[in-house]
Amino acid sequence: MTSRSATFGYFGGWFDQRFGSAPQARYPTFKSAIGLFLQHLGDRRDGVIVETGTQRLPDDWGAGCSTTIFGETLETFDGGRLWTVDLSPENLTTSQHCTQHVAQRIEYVCSDSVTFLKQFNRPIDLLYLDSLDWWDDPQIQQQSQAHQLAEIEAAWDKLRQGCIILLDDNGLPGGGKARLTKEFLSQQGWSCILDYQQSLWISEKVMF
Repeated sequence: MTSRSATFGYFGGWFDQRFGSAPQARYPTFKSAIGLFLQHLGDRRDGVIVETGTQRLPDDWGAGCSTTIFGETLETFDGGRLWTVDLSPENLTTSQHCTQHVAQRIEYVCSDSVTFLKQFNRPIDLLYLDSLDWWDDPQIQQQSQAHQLAEIEAAWDKLRQGCIILLDDNGLPGGGKARLTKEFLSQQGWSCILDYQQSLWISEKVMF
């Protein structure tokens, strides 16, 4: 365990002091994913986090506030950069406002997420998939699941060995957005280590 991951991970450490229980149902998976990310980085300072779907409100912890969490993590632990991708210019403007204190760590990208991931040319250390909203409508649910599967397929050859994958809107009717992606990851030999509102995955080839 590196000094950064140790400082982060202990009970009452930085994550708990900064965010407390604010992430609500996403607390255990956010904290675990970031702890694994820091452990995976070791002493590297060039970590790459990519999230699809950016933060849309200042204190909308019901939706996760992921851009703030990732940006502050990278700034606090000098861990690299975050690419946050959203199709909505309005959402990105809000996200920039919410994270202006850590903007030096963030690239704000207005793009379709699948197109962006196909063109992205850096190895990814933590991939967070949370684009395309989930609604109580079977057609929209199927579209959300298919879109997230297309995202993971587009990103697949960019994942650095040891990459951590976090999927949002998981524990919902019909399997949530993550249903097809989880099937794909399982077929590829990956392991799910937490499965709540978010689903957290690592490669079986990687031992932490």
